[in-house]
Amino acid sequence: MTPIEIETSARNQYNAVGDPNWSSTEIYNLIYAACLEMARDCNLVIERVYTTSTVVGTQEYAFPTNALSIKRVTYNGKKLMPYTFRDDDTITLTNEASTDQGEPTYYYSWNSSIFLRPLPDTVRTLKIYTINEPQAVVSTSTLEVPTFTHMNIVDFVVSQMASKDLNFNTANYYRGLWDAHKVAIARKLKLMKVGDAFRTVQSEESHPLTTLGPQ
Repeated sequence: MTPIEIETSARNQYNAVGDPNWSSTEIYNLIYAACLEMARDCNLVIERVYTTSTVVGTQEYAFPTNALSIKRVTYNGKKLMPYTFRDDDTITLTNEASTDQGEPTYYYSWNSSIFLRPLPDTVRTLKIYTINEPQAVVSTSTLEVPTFTHMNIVDFVVSQMASKDLNFNTANYYRGLWDAHKVAIARKLKLMKVGDAFRTVQSEESHPLTTLGPQ
């Protein structure tokens, strides 16, 4: 569903079609609030892949917009290994200001930026795999939450509309529906993550090796 369709459904549900007490912008903000709450309470993971180009001699690259964490970074198609400040001290002989250039092999993240080591010596494709938070919602947005949750969001919006109208019995009723939806959503998302894989513990020895050990 689009934000406009969710707004229409919520207005119809609450008999508020054309009612100026709730602007479209206000309802889109409620949809956004529902997406944020779902991400927080249901362990909803929004996965994205971003591509940029390296700059010769430039070590630091900002996280993409809305990125919460980095899951994987590749340089020219080759996986970069995450490492720590201590590892960086080992590689640079404690010279953090080292500007040695070459083909990047490692990266670390700090303050919503990633840092490459060694610094790139040529322009290549840097691909960043991220876990994102939901983006703000406007009329033209494509919701990032799964489609099976869209009708559930209607109940959240109606609850907030009723609360603003001091109709607390109705607000509590729809809030109860929304809370029950979140339990079901969390359960479904958990099953989706498992897929057809068996839950096993991977042996560290089977992981790729680098000069810093198993990764």
